[in-house]
Amino acid sequence: MAIASKNPRRISEFYVFAIDGELFTGLNEDHFLVVNCNGMTIQVYKPSEKLFWSTRGRTSALCLKQDPSSHPLFSLNQWVESLTSKGANLVSEPTIESFGVEAWMTDPEGNYFLILVPKTKS
Repeated sequence: MAIASKNPRRISEFYVFAIDGELFTGLNEDHFLVVNCNGMTIQVYKPSEKLFWSTRGRTSALCLKQDPSSHPLFSLNQWVESLTSKGANLVSEPTIESFGVEAWMTDPEGNYFLILVPKTKS
């Protein structure tokens, strides 16, 4: 997964917090790797200023997932509070589904991402 960003360090630091990961320098000063203990890697880079870069639309989105919970709505609401303290915004109210609870958010640059807390199996 890769994210193009106008400020790759700032967004990398946000996603390090969001996935409880580590930050590594990539190929240059505008390229970072966000890696968590499960091996998930997000590459964040600054795109070429010579190329057109659309800032509109949702061509892809991250889905961040927590461990299953017996109280997924409570867990998701705590997560939302934590993420908003770092500059994220809640876009839609949490939706309760048969598999758990999810909600759309935006990161500090306005990129959409989905958060999901699965429900523990009975």
